[in-house]
Amino acid sequence: MKLDKAKIYIFFILITLFLFSCQSEENVVLQDDTENLISGSQLVDKMLQLTQNPVWADNIIDSTDCFSVKLPVNVLVNGQELHIAEISDFISVEDIFNESQQDVDMVQVELPATVVYADYTQSQILTQEDWDLASECVNTASTGLKCLRFVYPLSVNIYDTVYQVADVQVMDDDMEFYGFLNNLNENVLSAIAYPVVVVKPDGEEVDCNNNNELLSVLSMFYECD
Repeated sequence: MKLDKAKIYIFFILITLFLFSCQSEENVVLQDDTENLISGSQLVDKMLQLTQNPVWADNIIDSTDCFSVKLPVNVLVNGQELHIAEISDFISVEDIFNESQQDVDMVQVELPATVVYADYTQSQILTQEDWDLASECVNTASTGLKCLRFVYPLSVNIYDTVYQVADVQVMDDDMEFYGFLNNLNENVLSAIAYPVVVVKPDGEEVDCNNNNELLSVLSMFYECD
């Protein structure tokens, strides 16, 4: 009986040492300044531009990079009413535009409508006056990185230096990753769990194995459309 208790005691000691070793190793890895994600760094800024809400994607209906319109929405296209439920419905707008080459193509979004800004915040626009004002914003949306995308899911190793807790956070889409990057905390060390995959304009997938490789790919295609 005493032997069994001794075995159990030794088992718990080994488990404790193992967990401490893993936590210490995680701490060392995340404190590598070359791989940490630093708010305001060139890499983080480019990833924010890549993962922001693509406010330019619906310009055919709102004609502005200041925001995108939350679907579904009703629009008036050259005097014809359309219900836009999803992005694929934009082809119906193009079809009406192509009916005549002599007219001036115009789209008016039915108000009230909810708009989504580059940082994924939303607001409801009630009047045409408010719409016009919002559409004349000083455009802070990225004009680059439109043709690149991450392959999800991707993971980020994190270590809370205050509570000494290590964890892995999984990102499932651009909005989730943008929110994470936009709220980096100096008390929480963060490092991407490589490799991550970036899809180039031609559809080729590129494996990035560290921060320098990822920054190189994002910089190479910064001005792509």
